[in-house]
Amino acid sequence: MRYGKLEVICGPMFSGKSTEILKRAVWYTHGTGTRIMLLKPAFDVRYAADRVVNHDGIGFDAVPIRRMPAVADDVSAVFFDEVQFCTDPHYEGDLVEDVRALLQRGIDVAVSGLDLDWRGHAFPITATLAGMADAVQKLRARCAVCGHEAGKTFKKFRNDRTVELGQADLYEPRCNLHWHDHGDARGREPALEL
Repeated sequence: MRYGKLEVICGPMFSGKSTEILKRAVWYTHGTGTRIMLLKPAFDVRYAADRVVNHDGIGFDAVPIRRMPAVADDVSAVFFDEVQFCTDPHYEGDLVEDVRALLQRGIDVAVSGLDLDWRGHAFPITATLAGMADAVQKLRARCAVCGHEAGKTFKKFRNDRTVELGQADLYEPRCNLHWHDHGDARGREPALEL
């Protein structure tokens, strides 16, 4: 039996990670009739409880999970969105080992998720899966301040929470120049001096 292929799609908020995982899920089944599973953390209900939906509103039905569900023998590929949320307390078990078990069964796996938190620290689950991956695609966004290529996620209103659900109300992509914390203690940006 062959060992499955693992692909990791990562990057900052608003870089198109969910769009990429949706494209791969559709491409995998296109014209082949192949059975897949699309999974998402039950914790992530920003757009829909049972769909993977990108920021443009394009979505596909998915299974919300708190633990790894049973995967039938006729499933050829499993896709995970927002993999950084698949840790305690939002996920029961060890997703890395769950992915390894799928790969050992010959099932291909693709995951998408944030590589770094808003402080610039790696999400351990994404980093570990990237280390195991056959392919890693690191996406970029556009900086919300200057429009240049952005590889970081900036949190507009800082607190001590590393994991906090939010969209453009809480996060934005930033380039390295504008990612640094230039805000005051209340999290506001000072006026730029010219």
